[in-house]
Amino acid sequence: MNFKSKLARFFYGRYGADQLYNALFLCQIICLFLGAVTSLLGQISPVLMVVSVVLYALGVGLFVWTLFRCLSRNIPARRRENQAYLNLKAKLKPAPKRPKDTPTHIFRSCPKCKATLRLPRQVGEHTVKCPKCGERFGVRVKG
Repeated sequence: MNFKSKLARFFYGRYGADQLYNALFLCQIICLFLGAVTSLLGQISPVLMVVSVVLYALGVGLFVWTLFRCLSRNIPARRRENQAYLNLKAKLKPAPKRPKDTPTHIFRSCPKCKATLRLPRQVGEHTVKCPKCGERFGVRVKG
């Protein structure tokens, strides 16, 4: 067996990277960078030296956690962690603003792909085809 096939065999069945991995990796890089900067400034103040050590330890801890998650074979647990992160991220992120109706047009969302459609304001019931996914659905416009 050559090295490439041994490496592929090692990574087979491992979880890999996801959105939580990316966020943890970014936090790790930021902690290590800030730890290095405060270490350089630590010669001025002993408090900055303590902050530098804490940031470095946090960065190393995040590195160990991201590596553990990436190489884990417990895929259901890692998916639950990632879903919990995505749910928290969705709660913290404000809802996208929907365009206001104008005198000439209305805006409706496609029930399948959630794309926002701009439709002419014509009173009555209409069948609309989403240009993005091709889904047909009914729209009722009040006068």
